[in-house]
Amino acid sequence: MYKIGFAVTGSFCSMNDMLEVLKQVCQHYDVEVFITPHVHQLDTRFYTHEELEEKIKEITHKDIHTTIQEAEVYGPKPQLDAVLVYPCDATTLNKIDLGINDNCVTMLVKSCLRNQIPIVLGVYSNDILSISGVHLLSLFNKKNFYFVPMFQDDYQRKPQSMIAAKDKVLDTLHFALKHQQHQPFLLGYRKI
Repeated sequence: MYKIGFAVTGSFCSMNDMLEVLKQVCQHYDVEVFITPHVHQLDTRFYTHEELEEKIKEITHKDIHTTIQEAEVYGPKPQLDAVLVYPCDATTLNKIDLGINDNCVTMLVKSCLRNQIPIVLGVYSNDILSISGVHLLSLFNKKNFYFVPMFQDDYQRKPQSMIAAKDKVLDTLHFALKHQQHQPFLLGYRKI
């Protein structure tokens, strides 16, 4: 069975989607969860950090990785077959593109890239069609990065926003494990 690193970043409005996707991924793969400091420490109008971590543990029955030190060991001794960053907020996307390594998730990506492990990004961003778009396109051109197909979620109120299609995650992982991008990548508009 393939082993997947499931990395969670601070797109807090998408945490219900994340939990749904985590359940699906755990049905098909052995999963280790990694979270950013914001997810680990911040309470939001959606969940307290304790509630969210408890829900993750209920699904995985495993401890959650929260530190750079915990993620770093996945480089010298390859232990994962792929990494899924879901949701991948724009801050994390931009840091990954620029090689900034300052938390558990960015360290995991860096550690796994040294071993040519596929990195799948499920982007949730209100500015992916504006200021963060350059980083999306840059990563799309770099080896070992793959994207969950995306759609505009509210083009009238948030015209620069796109989010990953949660129903495409398993297919995207399947293709990424063969070092292929699942297509089509852009799905247009979906009302949510």
